[in-house]
Amino acid sequence: GFVMSMYALLRSSRTPTEEQIEESLAGNLCRCTGYRPIVDAFRVFSKTDDLLYTERSSVPNVGEFICPGTGKPCSCGPKDASTKETTKQSSGCDSSLKPVSYSETNGSEYTNKELIFPPELLLRKLSYLSMTGFGGLKWYRPSRLSHVLDLRARYPDAKLVVGNTEVGIETRLKRIRYPVLISVAHVPELNTVTVTDNGLEIGSSLRLSEFLEILQKVTTQRPYHETSSCRAFIEQIKWFAGKQIRNVASVGG
Repeated sequence: GFVMSMYALLRSSRTPTEEQIEESLAGNLCRCTGYRPIVDAFRVFSKTDDLLYTERSSVPNVGEFICPGTGKPCSCGPKDASTKETTKQSSGCDSSLKPVSYSETNGSEYTNKELIFPPELLLRKLSYLSMTGFGGLKWYRPSRLSHVLDLRARYPDAKLVVGNTEVGIETRLKRIRYPVLISVAHVPELNTVTVTDNGLEIGSSLRLSEFLEILQKVTTQRPYHETSSCRAFIEQIKWFAGKQIRNVASVGG
């Protein structure tokens, strides 16, 4: 999970900031190694200064090493020349085991042979879908608002879904059954955003991550006193789930 999250970030940003790296990892859990060594390892892609990870860091006393995780002296760095010599001898002649410099690593070299997302899927036009599952379960994906209204008239108790993040929990853990599901994720009328002098008109299917980007843009374009609610939303959304969930969860959901 950590690796795939970092992989996705590098595909969209060759040199992400440390803040972006931490945010991209927020939805992952680690109960064994702990977060600090994982985050420190991924900081290589943000071009972090080598001084944070070598004995050249500013230390109060000779021979002490400042840990980048705690900011206090510790024993995780080389202490003397004999330690360095022992390490050098144990590593042998294999050049592939030499330390990686943070200033020399370039995330772009990992994308040279990457497979791209299939163009035919990007160009494919979304269409109305209707599927039937086990036990008579019905699933619909309307492509227009008029289709949604027709389906709601036929199935007034149908469950509307977008990211399906909450419904998945309800059906798996709470044993709730929804015989008819209507996905409104791709209805154009429900994904629009209109900025007016009186405020924002937001489509209910808009993803939270897209909503956050719009709010941030509005705060830079409008007078400060008009965007207090936008800033409050920005602060709140930051603590709502992780980035992976915000990429699929909707405002209406």
